Amino acid sequence: MSMIELKNITKKYKDGNMVLSNYCLTVNKGEFVGIIGQSGAGKTTLLNIIGLITNISSGEIAIKGYGKLSPNSRNAMLLRRGTIGYLFQNYGLIDDESVGWNLNLALEYKEMNRSQKKDKIKTLLSTIGLSNYEKKKVYQLSGGEQQRVAIAKLILQQSSIILADEPTSGLDTLNKELVMNLLSELNSKGVTIIMVTHDLTLSDYFSRIVEM
Repeated sequence: MSMIELKNITKKYKDGNMVLSNYCLTVNKGEFVGIIGQSGAGKTTLLNIIGLITNISSGEIAIKGYGKLSPNSRNAMLLRRGTIGYLFQNYGLIDDESVGWNLNLALEYKEMNRSQKKDKIKTLLSTIGLSNYEKKKVYQLSGGEQQRVAIAKLILQQSSIILADEPTSGLDTLNKELVMNLLSELNSKGVTIIMVTHDLTLSDYFSRIVEM
């Protein structure tokens, strides 16, 4: 079943730089797709287009049955809120707030009381090896710990599509493995993942590799 479909996508910037030209890509539900390629090939741009963050010059985007999507459309807003999760190289967390505060953001639209949210966060942090981290400030955490918190946030959001841009960049071998294992576990539960990376040692984690 097709989850994401890009048809003849062209992205040209105002300065005339063309990053993508008539690009096509189909990603099926439950795939773990690795996107590799040289710097400047358009990998991050492609991820931002799929994430409905960046406008395209021409072509068509369809995600989860919604067609002809653009970043400003209502359907795009709904997909960003409830379906698509983003995992960034810089973790995407608020540094001077606590881990619990950051994770609570993911539960903002969930029908749960404060106690239920607290229990859910506590249980999840335990499963990712960060027990009793609720009150720790994000800036006090290592890069690997911050990335695990970022993944926990996506788990709480119940994202069915995760777009990851170099999520293991700068991490040591142990934390790289921890992050990739968490993503693989999510993928095994049916989450569709598209990940940009320069690290070819991660190839075995992917169900398919797309080279740009």
